[in-house]
Amino acid sequence: MILVAMGMVALGVAWLLSRGTGVRVDAVVVASDVGREKSEMLRDPARRIRGRPDYLVREPVSGQLYPIEVKPTRESSTLYESDALQLAAYMMLAEVRYGRTFAGYGVVRYQSAEFRVPLTPELRRRCIAAAEAIRTARRAASVHRSHELRGKCWGCGVRVACDESLI
Repeated sequence: MILVAMGMVALGVAWLLSRGTGVRVDAVVVASDVGREKSEMLRDPARRIRGRPDYLVREPVSGQLYPIEVKPTRESSTLYESDALQLAAYMMLAEVRYGRTFAGYGVVRYQSAEFRVPLTPELRRRCIAAAEAIRTARRAASVHRSHELRGKCWGCGVRVACDESLI
């Protein structure tokens, strides 16, 4: 039974790696937060960020590493800003941890699309600004809602204590 489950996980990883463009089927999963491979917490003490990408993959020919973030239920033809910032954090973390073997890009996969995202200076700046805004909000006595989307409130972890909830 365990071998069957492990086989299904391996098939799922192969399927994820073979979908879309730009990702080779023979790429090696170095670490995974969702598969059977060992997950790796990446840290950057200087920027005070840390995280675990869904997959950290090594291209067999070049040996370069890049993170993959999978949003299996998301259906969109455009990349969400929040997902771009999450991937940017993982890319910066991979760059710190792996240096020159970091490929310079990462991949976000939705149910209906895949996005190869380069770590540009602008994306890096936006990610660092977002991390600082989160730190500032954590120190604040109260944080106001920044959107008009009921769906965001529905999925929010602090909705029950929020006096600005749209639900």
